[in-house]
Amino acid sequence: MRLLLAEYFRRLGYGVEEHESGAEALPVALSDEFDCFIFDVQMPDMDGLELLRRLRAREIKTPALFLTALDGIDDKVAGFRTGADDYLAKPFHPRELEARVGALIRRAQSPEDVITTDDDNLKIGDLVIDRRRHEVMVNGERVELTPLEFRILERLASEPGRAWSRHDLLDDLWSTDYEGYQRNIDPHINRLRLKIEVDPKNPRYVLTVRGVGYKMNETP
Repeated sequence: MRLLLAEYFRRLGYGVEEHESGAEALPVALSDEFDCFIFDVQMPDMDGLELLRRLRAREIKTPALFLTALDGIDDKVAGFRTGADDYLAKPFHPRELEARVGALIRRAQSPEDVITTDDDNLKIGDLVIDRRRHEVMVNGERVELTPLEFRILERLASEPGRAWSRHDLLDDLWSTDYEGYQRNIDPHINRLRLKIEVDPKNPRYVLTVRGVGYKMNETP
């Protein structure tokens, strides 16, 4: 599969370098001369999680996608927590992988065109969050959010691309040990989408991460 994918991407015009083990790939990846990494989790000598962990420890910020047969929730969460930008489980269609790689590369090459932040404002595409005024604008139009909807949106937008589990969002947004108060966050996400998305059923901004929770789109 490694050889087939390498040939597939070469035919698309990409420069490709492939290695059969994590230990073999590590010194090459440390050169920081790549636009995107595709790692399996299960690799000889050094697994993909450890490989990416070492790269992130050396401040290598190249977008990384895990392409693996391990598709459990815990596996995906482990991948994202290690520093992965995307996670695709086998079996998969090459065109989906191609689309995801292209999105990762575009995002890394021009993040300033999509995301800007300062102490008072978060801007992602046409979405602007004014923290000081507690206001949200979409395409220049003010959107009325409840305080909780605003906090959810601000939290997701503070780290675009990060996959937040429902549990983590609840822990972050509700400072209480009373479990009965921690209602399911899904209805709040649904109402938020109704207010900020052109098509709430196909959202641009607040995306669902299957088996995990939600994230803010980095390239809306």
